[in-house]
Amino acid sequence: MTYLYLLLIPTGLILLVLSIKQIVHFANAKVIYEMPCIDKQGSFKIIDGGKYSIWLSGEKLKKSPMGEFGLNIINEETGENVHLSESILRTSISGFKTARLELYSFEAEYGTYIISMNGKVSARDKVYLFLGNLINKKPVDYSIFSIQIREHNSIFILMLCIFGTISGFLMIHAGMFAIVRYMINAPF
Repeated sequence: MTYLYLLLIPTGLILLVLSIKQIVHFANAKVIYEMPCIDKQGSFKIIDGGKYSIWLSGEKLKKSPMGEFGLNIINEETGENVHLSESILRTSISGFKTARLELYSFEAEYGTYIISMNGKVSARDKVYLFLGNLINKKPVDYSIFSIQIREHNSIFILMLCIFGTISGFLMIHAGMFAIVRYMINAPF
């Protein structure tokens, strides 16, 4: 039975490495298009159909334009609006100087699309704007923020990877504990 506990170390190590690798992949999702917020409108091309995310990116510790604009995406060839789904659990990724926040996700086929800012602000973003204005009354500097279109990664896969990382650590520690316990109780 002790040898089964010893298998926890390599199993935990494999689970830990795979989970951390997937978390890094999640953080480094491919950027399809980046539009400075001062431009208000831009055009981008989708080569592979699939699910994509819209992120607000900018400098940390600066007042963000959250709640001051809404977004609209139109398929340039058909003229149809693309349905934007608000992220239920907004994912944020922070570096040393910059941070980004997932705003929406959408599905798109191959083609050229136009993204533009409009005045249709969601209720949740209006709350962000209200709270932001309570804390900082300075106007937003749009030149330090941009809208990014990135490949979409599911938040549930991220949660699973975080659980895998924690489980990997626990399995490694349980295996080490079994080795120490075996060495203490082993006859010499």
